[in-house]
Amino acid sequence: MPIFYTAAGTPNIQNERLAIVLGLMTLLSAIATFFSCRICLMWLSRLGFKNLPQNRVYLGFYKFHIYYWWAFGVLMVAHLLVAVVHTGLPQTGDPDAPVHWWILGLGLFSALSAIGIFFSCRIIPKLMTMAGAKNNDNKISNAFFKGHAYYWMVLGLLALSHFLVAFNHAGIWPG
Repeated sequence: MPIFYTAAGTPNIQNERLAIVLGLMTLLSAIATFFSCRICLMWLSRLGFKNLPQNRVYLGFYKFHIYYWWAFGVLMVAHLLVAVVHTGLPQTGDPDAPVHWWILGLGLFSALSAIGIFFSCRIIPKLMTMAGAKNNDNKISNAFFKGHAYYWMVLGLLALSHFLVAFNHAGIWPG
């Protein structure tokens, strides 16, 4: 059966597998985004990794932070779309409806949390300046950045919950 050619909500193993692959790719891109974030650098320095800003390999990885964000955003949207195509909006008669609601809800709140992290990222003032904003127009973004580390913790908890509920439901590769 071809992918995406079934009605939303009907069991289709290919759509479920595609959602899982996209979910794992989204997870990897989120990890790359986190490890290239200054917040992660701060947390790692508190754990004893003091010389990372001078490490040539880390700096090569760090300079692609904006591209990790793009990959994360595109993969997250693709994962969400395929998941919704697979489950549809869970209906009352569906025996998997409660777990699908949990998975979709945790995924949606994870996505909203990721959007909050993106807009609190220090790349936003640079993007605003490139778009023509004056430097003093970035006060809102700079004030929002103060909670950046906490936003990452919220995303981590939501994404972990989403992953655990989804894994408990489908496993790593449904057969």
